[in-house]
Amino acid sequence: MAFSLDQFYRLNRKALIWLALAVVLWLLRDFFGLVFLTFVIAFFAMPAARRLHERLRLPYRAALVVVYLLFLGALAGFGRFVMPNIVNEGTRLVANLGAIQQRLIELDQRFATEYPALHQLFSGYLRSLLDSQAAQQMHERLTEQRLALEAEPAADDAAAERRRRELLLAEEKLLIEALFREQAERLRKLTPHLINFVYQATATMALALLFSFLILIDLERLQRLVRALQGSRLHDVYAEAAGPLVRFTQVIGQGLRAQAMIALTNTALTLLGLLLLGIPSIAVLSMIVFVCSFIPVLGVFISTVPIVLVALNTGGVELALWSVVMIVVIHAIEAYGLNPLIYGRTLQLNPVLTLIILFVAYHVFGIWGMLLGVPTARYLLSDVLRVALDER
Repeated sequence: MAFSLDQFYRLNRKALIWLALAVVLWLLRDFFGLVFLTFVIAFFAMPAARRLHERLRLPYRAALVVVYLLFLGALAGFGRFVMPNIVNEGTRLVANLGAIQQRLIELDQRFATEYPALHQLFSGYLRSLLDSQAAQQMHERLTEQRLALEAEPAADDAAAERRRRELLLAEEKLLIEALFREQAERLRKLTPHLINFVYQATATMALALLFSFLILIDLERLQRLVRALQGSRLHDVYAEAAGPLVRFTQVIGQGLRAQAMIALTNTALTLLGLLLLGIPSIAVLSMIVFVCSFIPVLGVFISTVPIVLVALNTGGVELALWSVVMIVVIHAIEAYGLNPLIYGRTLQLNPVLTLIILFVAYHVFGIWGMLLGVPTARYLLSDVLRVALDER
């Protein structure tokens, strides 16, 4: 029997259409950030413009212009009033790294005196964080200090004990200095990439604002153009993919709205906690928390480190411990309260199922899995697998 291309297409039409769409998405993967940000801005701007259109009786395009002017005003206000505070506080934070390092050395030495057994385990862990080159340099400097101390013979056992103690403290000081030096070197290497990322993000944001505005301002004609595909040679693609793609984008938009609500709530709670504890650098720390709130799991650790270091330098160990308690409480509220409640209410998923999806998505797909895993799972369960979900 001769092979028929038409028959093969008819038998495998659905699989071939979705495979072709997947290949197109893969080819456009470099533009995913721009497409994603354009979608996010349009998803939030369109309902806002429609509310202005309905409540103030403004023409739709005029309402859309007002919304984007508000967007631009908010960005300009952020750059004019908030960013200078963040830059100043960030500069002061960097300038205080030396004092933070000295405070950590003093804390480590006190810990070594009071809890020698636990300190030995802690020091072993800190050494494991060093790379081979930093560990070798630390070993060489420690050997020099040991030889200098051993050059003079000890007069008695007390002197020998003091010498051993001085050597131990010198080792701990070198260890912390090596860790700080290693992280400073990483930061120095990361800075050019970070600056490049800021420039790229700024350009991407500007293009996303422009593209989303042009799409929404001419939305009716674009919708007619897409619907015209029904009568074209792509009518099979339109019939197969149009409905599911529209539904999928709606679910993704709902998930992003939920994530934004979680980030704002998390930032507000952290800001309140910083004010109550009297921890300085509030603007820069709150900005770090807000950005890291969009990086579930890993973002917790990233945002915790600067808060604890600033608290340690400001009020010592006690304030640092209180800051850790504050962070644990806030992230417990986020993990076991906000995530299941907001995600569950917005996407109508069971809270336990939401936690399972977040856990699996992060371990399989990383950050993107955590960001898009729940809405994608919601779509697959309800629209693809036709699972009857409890929407109460």
